Amino acid sequence: MVKKIVSALLIVCMLLPLSACSKKRNVENLSCEDIVAAFRKAYGSSYEPNVAISDELINSEFGLNISEMEDYYGEMPQIGLRCDRIVAVKASRGLADKVAKRFEEAKKGFLKNNMEYSNSMKVSAALILTEGDFVCFYMLGDDYGGENIGEGSAEETAFYKAQQQIGEECWHNIFYEK
Repeated sequence: MVKKIVSALLIVCMLLPLSACSKKRNVENLSCEDIVAAFRKAYGSSYEPNVAISDELINSEFGLNISEMEDYYGEMPQIGLRCDRIVAVKASRGLADKVAKRFEEAKKGFLKNNMEYSNSMKVSAALILTEGDFVCFYMLGDDYGGENIGEGSAEETAFYKAQQQIGEECWHNIFYEK
């Protein structure tokens, strides 16, 4: 009987990787560049960004003020027509919500100006994740190659949900042990 209960608990923990069955990691020495490197590895050949985002773009595209951050790092593709972006921030104590709101505003700006990008659904799928003082904005992964691109079909929506999941799992693995 005990073996069955233990087996059931182990199965639940395996099926719910983002659950409370995980132990929080010590992230005292975690840098934002480390976070971006983890995403780069998680997305593998689907990772398009290849240049660091400048301080000027951190401010103009994301509305972030350097004085509100302890650390930050971001990357984007050198080719301007690709929407792929990632920015990881360690906000100054107590300012993570403010950074997340700025990322939400940046996403709205990307959506408003998405005509310059070839895939508006990828822009719509951008996520903002928060863990303590760390906040991450990302729109990464493969581009949908099916029919009627950008029309929001169930297939296209499911495709981008799967792309988001890669980042969500990466984020969780940065902060929690398996």
